[in-house]
Amino acid sequence: MRNFTKILCVVLALIVALSAASCSLTQQYSYKTDDVELPIGVYIYYLYNAYNQAQSYAQQSDKYDSEAGTYDGNKSFLKMEITDDDGVTAVAEDWIISKAEESMNEAVAVYYEFNKLKATIDEAEIAETRSSYKDYWDNGYEYYGYNQPALSETYEPYGIGFDSFFLVNVTINYMKSEVFEREYAVDGPQAVSDEELQKFFDENYTSYKYFSADLYTSTEDESGTSSNVALTEEEIKQYTKSFESYAKSINSGSSFSDILDKYNSDYSASATATENVTKIDEDTDDDVLKAILELKEGEAVSKTIGDSDTSKKAYIIYKAPISDEKDYLSDEEHRASVLSEMKSDDFTELLETLAAAINIDKSAACNSYKPSMFEAKDSK
Repeated sequence: MRNFTKILCVVLALIVALSAASCSLTQQYSYKTDDVELPIGVYIYYLYNAYNQAQSYAQQSDKYDSEAGTYDGNKSFLKMEITDDDGVTAVAEDWIISKAEESMNEAVAVYYEFNKLKATIDEAEIAETRSSYKDYWDNGYEYYGYNQPALSETYEPYGIGFDSFFLVNVTINYMKSEVFEREYAVDGPQAVSDEELQKFFDENYTSYKYFSADLYTSTEDESGTSSNVALTEEEIKQYTKSFESYAKSINSGSSFSDILDKYNSDYSASATATENVTKIDEDTDDDVLKAILELKEGEAVSKTIGDSDTSKKAYIIYKAPISDEKDYLSDEEHRASVLSEMKSDDFTELLETLAAAINIDKSAACNSYKPSMFEAKDSK
């Protein structure tokens, strides 16, 4: 991922270099500073993306007519009050413009800090990466077995060109990752030491294992239609008794792996363990994770989980001591993931602070693009 990040970051460097040489990629800019100029297509893209987000929030209201794309009769949803995931309530049209401006400010701040940190990039492979995305733009792509239309068909009608699309969807996002990595590196401006990261990991992450057994069987009728059928009451009682015994054995000192082997032997099964180390949110709606949160380290529990008799499973869930994961942070990807969890909010605040301090010139051209332009296109 780090190499890919560096590869993709090249594009922005090339774009800025062209801008500095007065060889503009477009006749209009949207936002610019002394060392970066973003084309108007970037602003239009962020506006379009915010439009789609706002529409998804509007669709959560009973007043929204999903077929007509309107609310309260025939009014545009753009005049409707929406509430986003952060609990912010605003008229959709105002929210869209504000969100687009936030995205533009962040893009400028990311480039500013990227330049300030003198981040290095691998220019040798950028041509191949750009070529792949250009192919998606011109010819479409396959997604889960379905052929998707050329991306240009979606974006060009609004005035979003390939350069702007690639800049937003690839370069700036990966550039942001590069800035984050350098900002909090052990030798970075806001260094996070190995000891600090380890402390955060130990206090916030959970190691767990579990295995399960279906409390139903699958059958197929003469027409070939399959369905689940719950086990008999007696069979379910036997599984419950066995799994309670397994949990008790673990809590008495038996190893999780030995109990898994015993289950497979007792029931002629071939179950494997699901294992993970992660930060579990307190408000999780996953029943397995809820059970893990209630356990003490080194403790196991037997649980029956499922919405119906034909989907229930018996589980052995074990919360392992996080101290057993002594080498977890020595893995580069694991370390990056934990660091992101630790500092993502701080990084967002940093970019907001930078954007507020940078002298950004917003082109008057931005004001000529309104959220309603996407609505008008949809109705054609």
